[in-house]
Amino acid sequence: MRNRRGCFVTRIPLVFVLGLACAAAAFAQKAVSTPAPSTGAAPSGSGASAPASAVLSRAVALYSDGSGHSSRFVQIYTPAGFATTRRESGTVSLQAPQRIRFDYDPLPGTPSDIPLPPNPRPEKKVFTYDAGEGRFFSPEEKQLTVRRLSEDEKARLPVVFLTQPSDLRHQYEITMEPGEPSAPVRLLLTPRIARPDLAWLRLAIDRDGSVRELSYQDSAGNKTEFRLDFRITGPPGTRIVEN
Repeated sequence: MRNRRGCFVTRIPLVFVLGLACAAAAFAQKAVSTPAPSTGAAPSGSGASAPASAVLSRAVALYSDGSGHSSRFVQIYTPAGFATTRRESGTVSLQAPQRIRFDYDPLPGTPSDIPLPPNPRPEKKVFTYDAGEGRFFSPEEKQLTVRRLSEDEKARLPVVFLTQPSDLRHQYEITMEPGEPSAPVRLLLTPRIARPDLAWLRLAIDRDGSVRELSYQDSAGNKTEFRLDFRITGPPGTRIVEN
């Protein structure tokens, strides 16, 4: 499947798509300014309020405990100007400070609250990132692609919530969006310097630091969302024992 620019958008994670298939098109065309979503909150002059920094610090502490963390994920890609979306699912594993692995499943295995329409021909594929280097392996094509990711591409990976808030403040204007006290806290990160491939980035973080969602939009209006579930719940009927 190709988008309107002729770039592949469904075979590999979008961070790789933008870096490999669309690099020439991104720089050949004039970037379209895409405003960040309205937060309804007053911006902070320092780039991040104390509550927002505290939320980010909890996420850093949770995922930087020296252990590996795994989650089911759903990736939702919405091309600019289209109402239809492309959904894929799988398992993401990460370990601080900069190791990530996406295993895309050939069959949907998504959290029960996220319905996944059947893909015409889903395929198994793997994307890994380690200290600046991205690797994409397609078993179907028997091909391994290796690439050094740019700062823009790295910003759209889950390593963004492993970054210390003080470092994020240098790169982004950070605002906290209003919401219910029991709901995950939503943070909007807007680049301080305009980037062609990143207009804004949003995180949804639970009170314990667990990241539930990571979404972003590029300057052309293409949007990608990752929904994460690090908690194991089991299928319906599973007996839960608490100690």
